[in-house]
Amino acid sequence: MNPRISAVAGLVSAVLLAACSSDGNTPGGDGLDGDRKLRTLGNGEAFLSAVREGLIAQNRSYHGYSEETDASSGDQNSPPMSGESDSTDTGGDTGAESGSDDSSGGNDVTSTNVQEQGVDEQDWVKVNANGDRLYVLDRGESYYYGPADAVAEGGDGVPDEEPGGSYEPAVPTLRILQLDADTPDASSLRDVPLSFEGRYAEGFYLYEKDGQSQAILSASGNNFWAYWSEPAMFGGRDSLVTKVDVTDAANASVSDTLNLDGQIISSRRIGKYLFLASRFYPQIPDVDPYQVGADQWRQVVNSASAEELLPQYSLNGAASRTPLIDPASCFVSDSASSDDYYSPDIITLSVFDLETWQFTDNECYLGATETLYASPQAVFLATTQYDYSTGPVAENGGSVSVSDGDFPEDVDWHDPRVDTDVHQFDIESGQLSYAGSGTVQGHLGWNPLRKPFRMSEKDGYLRVATFNDRQGLDESPILLSVLQSDGNATLSNVASLPNEEQPGFIGKPGEQLYASRFLGDRAYLVTFRQTDPLYIIDLENPLKPAIAGELQIDGYSDYLHPISEDYLLGIGKDAVATPGEPGDGRGALVQGVKLSLFNVSNPAAPTEVQSVLVGQRGTESRALGDHRAIAVQAANDNHPTRVSFGIDVNGQASPSSSPTGYEASTYHGWNYSGLHGFEIRTGADAGITSRGAMVVESSEQSGQYYNSYADDRAVMVNDSVFYIRGKQVYAAPWDDLANPTPAR
Repeated sequence: MNPRISAVAGLVSAVLLAACSSDGNTPGGDGLDGDRKLRTLGNGEAFLSAVREGLIAQNRSYHGYSEETDASSGDQNSPPMSGESDSTDTGGDTGAESGSDDSSGGNDVTSTNVQEQGVDEQDWVKVNANGDRLYVLDRGESYYYGPADAVAEGGDGVPDEEPGGSYEPAVPTLRILQLDADTPDASSLRDVPLSFEGRYAEGFYLYEKDGQSQAILSASGNNFWAYWSEPAMFGGRDSLVTKVDVTDAANASVSDTLNLDGQIISSRRIGKYLFLASRFYPQIPDVDPYQVGADQWRQVVNSASAEELLPQYSLNGAASRTPLIDPASCFVSDSASSDDYYSPDIITLSVFDLETWQFTDNECYLGATETLYASPQAVFLATTQYDYSTGPVAENGGSVSVSDGDFPEDVDWHDPRVDTDVHQFDIESGQLSYAGSGTVQGHLGWNPLRKPFRMSEKDGYLRVATFNDRQGLDESPILLSVLQSDGNATLSNVASLPNEEQPGFIGKPGEQLYASRFLGDRAYLVTFRQTDPLYIIDLENPLKPAIAGELQIDGYSDYLHPISEDYLLGIGKDAVATPGEPGDGRGALVQGVKLSLFNVSNPAAPTEVQSVLVGQRGTESRALGDHRAIAVQAANDNHPTRVSFGIDVNGQASPSSSPTGYEASTYHGWNYSGLHGFEIRTGADAGITSRGAMVVESSEQSGQYYNSYADDRAVMVNDSVFYIRGKQVYAAPWDDLANPTPAR
């Protein structure tokens, strides 16, 4: 990191990332909705002026002076950041089965477990529709062979050249494997080397049509979430989209590339269209804004060209670059012109045709986004907003003066208000149209993969589940809001829970929102502190949401998956309540992985049909934080629903019950790691049957007391299972998971 940027990172992180900030109105109020509305300024020069003013305002904030003072005097507090950089959560929407929109070609093949049917999500593992080709993205890691003390003192991880040591930076590759579901077996066909030129390979899509197969890979700056609240860290970043023609494995190679300025935040694929949300921060070449005075910086910014202030792109390595956006059609918020503190980040929502390798549309606005949720009808961009304007408040509601940390006894301190802004763009034939913006109280959580699951669009209504830190100690922090476009660029809050007619809270005081899943006219929300309340929300009338029923059990679900219209599978952790004690910071001691099958046929009285425990305290699974790590093979005439995912098991593999007493607080040593298979039955014989585990690493075999942590995925083809753990691929019959065969 540039040391000058590092030195000011804390101050820069305090600069508001969005071109708007909350005014403290309550959800549903006209002010709250209207402040988020986006509008165009009428011409490109006006938008460029807004970008320039944002750059100048940030420089003023860094030097600690206001518009009315010069660079050598003044004092001004910086407003807060908007955006999150934390992780870990889950949820979902519509459709009873997982997978993208590709057909299975006659075989029973699992595809990427996605939130919305028809909306594909990128991942590092994909399988073709016929189930005979597996594609694995090896992102590339660097290895050093030699003396441990040969690492350079500079801390960059690159060792000095010394005798006996060698540094081998691995090349990212796309592995192509032949799958034989009858044997079963997996054999390597080709490793396609990839050049991302220092960018991090995030994942890829597999696009198949008319006998042609294309892998669409994207790569951007590494670990960008860690610098989310530091706008300047996004200056100079660019992203790469690469197409690899994998129709003929023997001759697979890169066929097309797209290079665009900015960091790709998220993406989705709907048919032949790739939807990309990117964040661009202007960077003026050869000028360090933190080393020049205010007057000089203003002159530099005002003389900067449009090419320097706006994102560009190029295709297939062309020397010429093309503007990504038309500034005349870009949006700003209503409050941008009056807000002294906003960051000039340009968010672009792009539609890219994978067949013509051309953009079909781009929408842009001055602001921020951290979450992309897409239904087949619309794309929603959301971001967290913090408002620190509310401070100490007197009992009579008036403001008070606080000095030297002395707070009068009749003063309450109010925490920063947190809201979530949402912008809706409708989709039609590869084109986008701005439908409106709105705001809901609270935030979407901390895990980037779970945040989209907090939202669901159905019949023109956007349903949103949020966590509101400011509800109060005696109230649940969980809220549900329903938004609808009013046809005038506003997403109005048309309903919420709780409300006057339905005052009951979702959850209890102190609980957090874990799994969330919107399925048709229902929402399933899991809250947790000491026990796991599963709430069923009736959304049949979106204007009158109501809590239909709830169920309390031990533990919690991180992820909910529909098995049928009447049954829901929860995957999470077992937990032992510790009333009156902090437990793991939430009044309970978390144990091993837990699967629960819920009967939700009567929403007023849901039941837990059966639960299965895997491992003891210390057991973990990537599936708890990443829904794509779960493979689901839908039920058919030959078998019930099959579910498989990897688990790192600590302690006993199959404890018969939850621990009690001292045992509940005991961490157990690592036992083994491997893929676990389960069959989920519905109807009169409803239940969960464990089909065993494909153990690929164990303490007994390795003599180690810790596992080699690795990301993992699973693919099922007919009656065979393929387990991808790190760089290794294993195959086994569903009926004999205990005897896997490594890929050749």
